[in-house]
This record gives sequence, structure tokens and C-alpha cells, in this order.
Amino acid sequence: MSAEQENNNTMNGLHVKFIAENTNEPIEYSNYYAPLQNSETLLHDYPTRASFRVENPYGAHQPSEIIDQSSSRDSEKVAEVSPNERYVRLNTLLGKGAYKVVYKAIDRDEGYEVAWNTMQAMSNPNNKDLEHEIQILKSVRHPNIIAFHDAWYGENEFVFVTELMTSGTLREYIRKLVPLPNLKIIKRWSRQILKGLAYLHGHNPPIIHRDIKCDNIFINGAHGEVKIGDMGTAEMKLGKKYTLIGTPEFMAPEMYEEQGYSEKVDIYAFGMCLLEMATGEYPYGECKNAAQIYKKVSA
Repeated sequence: MSAEQENNNTMNGLHVKFIAENTNEPIEYSNYYAPLQNSETLLHDYPTRASFRVENPYGAHQPSEIIDQSSSRDSEKVAEVSPNERYVRLNTLLGKGAYKVVYKAIDRDEGYEVAWNTMQAMSNPNNKDLEHEIQILKSVRHPNIIAFHDAWYGENEFVFVTELMTSGTLREYIRKLVPLPNLKIIKRWSRQILKGLAYLHGHNPPIIHRDIKCDNIFINGAHGEVKIGDMGTAEMKLGKKYTLIGTPEFMAPEMYEEQGYSEKVDIYAFGMCLLEMATGEYPYGECKNAAQIYKKVSA
């Protein structure tokens, strides 16, 4: 077997080992934020995220369905009401994935828009992971963490309502700024992200996000407000963690090792976010696959 074949075999092994542990499902986006994002943004050529991404983030484009909301906004109608009658789902579709569909909704008690997320309860193999994410969201309350509102089981579906971020992901927003964001903007965003991380790490026990990146940070552009989302990889710190999980480009070296890691891996990932904010480029963009990234990080 040639060296190239051995390398490919190793890559295939990575695919088998980690993609098989996929704890997330893809979801597509237009200009709205559907909370608990489990894939990369609709407008960029990113692969669906698994528990450990082994695909190059600049790989082949995944076919997506672009949702045109231009006409639906003029004909929004009530389609469903929550069991407690507080939340009203409209017929405006915000995002659609293999298992999850996200609609615009209204909180009738407060009078603001929220995101109504539905997931097939019977056919989705990752319900336990989703419920785990919900439990963590219920336990956190911070201005720079996506707010969780309510959740319930419907007929063959699981529904959860979360805060709606109107300007999408920070990565998507950065690419709208021409030229790149200036130092003042980067400082403002960084301050908010670090406040959110300080809250998570100060939780008892500490919460490690484990997948901090610009794709998992969301923004309300009208106010310059950023919040940490996608808590699906988050975990309470009860001793050292050993699970290999996250996005390779943002994973700290200790996450690849068997010595365990702590909440410090989130700070490393934040540093990679800073790099993307300043340059507009995804870290390790020169690497063609996760094996090459791993080799550079662990060198």
C-alpha cells in the first residue's frame, strides 16, 4: 500500500470514527437566524457539521434550498399555537434541514418575534443530544448567550422556542462588511463573546462550549449585539474531558490528545475567531482535509 493510500485510509478511518458519532443535523439559513445551528451557513460552501468534522470547510458545495421570504412576509398567517397558547407559529419558513424546520413565531405575552423549531421526534436518531442541549440552555441566562424560552412534545415532533437573531451568524455578517471590520468593531464583538464565555466558565459546574467559532456566534446587526449559540457540543465540566468533538480548525491541541482538556479550549477557539474577524479568512484555509489540520495543530 502506498503512502498516499495509507493516508486516505486514515482519513476514511476518521470519517468512520467520527461522522458515525454525528450528533447534529443540517439546517439551512436565509437572512434569519434559526437557533441551535447545526450546519454551516447557507451562503457558503461548508459541509454539514458532525460531532467531529473531518471534511474540509472549503469542500464541495452541499446542495441547498434557498428560501425566498420576499412574498411570504406580506401574507403571514397564524399556523399553530403552543400548548400554553403563549407562542403563535406563523407560516413564514426561516430554515429547513433534514430533521429540523424553523418558523417565525410570536410571543404573545411579550409581543416580540421568536424562532419556533420543530424536529421529528420519531425519526431523528439524535433526540437525546437535542434534549441535552435544551437542558443546558435552560440552565443559562446571560445577555450574550442565546435565550431559550420553551419546549414541548407534539404529535411525532419535538418543538422548542428560542430567541431570534435577525442578522445571522457572525461569519456571515463579517462577509457583508467591505472592507473588513475595523479594530473598534472587533473589540466590541470580542468583549461580548468573552463575557458570554466568562459566564459559561463561571457556571457551577463550568460549562465548556467546545465549538466556539464565528459560525456559532450570532448577531443582531441593528444593535451590534452578538451572542453565543449552538450549545449542542457544550458539556458540564465534571473532571477533565476527553471526547474529541468540535471543528478541527478551532480545536485546541490538547483536544487531540488523551490527557484531557478543560474550559481553556474555548479561549483557544476564541483566538481563532479573532483571526477570522481580522482577516476574513477561515483558519487553516490552505489545508485540504482534517488530517492536514491535525498534523499542523499537533506538530
